[in-house]
Amino acid sequence: MADCASDDEMELQTSIILRANVIFMSTLAILTFYLSYKAFMILKVGSIFHSSTRILLFTGLGFVNFHELAFFYLQIITIYRSFTLSERPCEIMRTTKECRAQNHSLIFGLAGITFTQSALSLERLIATIIPEKYSKLKKWPGIVLSIIAILCSLSAPFIIVWNDPFEDTVPNCFFFPAQSRFRANVFLMTLTGFVFFSIFLNLIIISVNKSSELSTRFLVEQRYQKREALISTRIVCYIAIAQFFALAFYSCSVLALRLMKDQIPRAYYHNIVWWAYTVPFAAVALPALLIYRINQSGRWRKKVINKITNMTETQEEHMESLKQLWG
Repeated sequence: MADCASDDEMELQTSIILRANVIFMSTLAILTFYLSYKAFMILKVGSIFHSSTRILLFTGLGFVNFHELAFFYLQIITIYRSFTLSERPCEIMRTTKECRAQNHSLIFGLAGITFTQSALSLERLIATIIPEKYSKLKKWPGIVLSIIAILCSLSAPFIIVWNDPFEDTVPNCFFFPAQSRFRANVFLMTLTGFVFFSIFLNLIIISVNKSSELSTRFLVEQRYQKREALISTRIVCYIAIAQFFALAFYSCSVLALRLMKDQIPRAYYHNIVWWAYTVPFAAVALPALLIYRINQSGRWRKKVINKITNMTETQEEHMESLKQLWG
């Protein structure tokens, strides 16, 4: 059974700051569900992505929605207890054992978002290094990398809480068990490192693809492959950058807060930690950026095609338009 809440903890559990956070994050989760559905339909109908990349993007959308569903459930339970147990300090707290499943779900979702991002970057690298063989492999690179990302994500919660007795009392299931907090910090910093590496790798791939695109200017099939890889890699890079900022802010701010924990009143500390959890922003970034970049690419291509078909131009102007169409 959980310990009774102190006055500071009761203030935390019933504060307007916590309730506002729940409403805001729940709204963000609902937005993620909606945008994910739209992104899923765009990818399903057909898009600029190779089938292997689409598999990984579907996997990423799955992880994003799993995380947001787990976090949404946690938020609903939190605000429900905030109102119904506001006068019961000996019932409002939770034990980490009670929270084990919810905690594991959050870690699994968070790890999955990051590992899928890394898998996307590796898949883009494969497409750049061996484009001909990559095309023949069809969906298999995406399937294999998705399986690896899922297995790594499944193992993450068990590694973090390995041998933890789960005897702590926490305000809600958002918080890690005390004995596992160091490993949780390492985990968060590791995820940030993974995303940073993905950005670095994608920038290199973009540079290589742009250079090699020029050397295959008059080889239609090869240039199409390079152009496809370039567009896909740019989108993956944009997503990685958005997720990097969200994860870096969360991991760095939580680490700083834990180092200064003794200097911050407990109620304020937990409220700040709630607002510092920026992973939902990383989650919503995936479908939002997918929709935006795919639609932007489609509009740009239509604009160039309309320009070519509706204008009378010289041979030189026509060649220049074709160059623009190819990027």
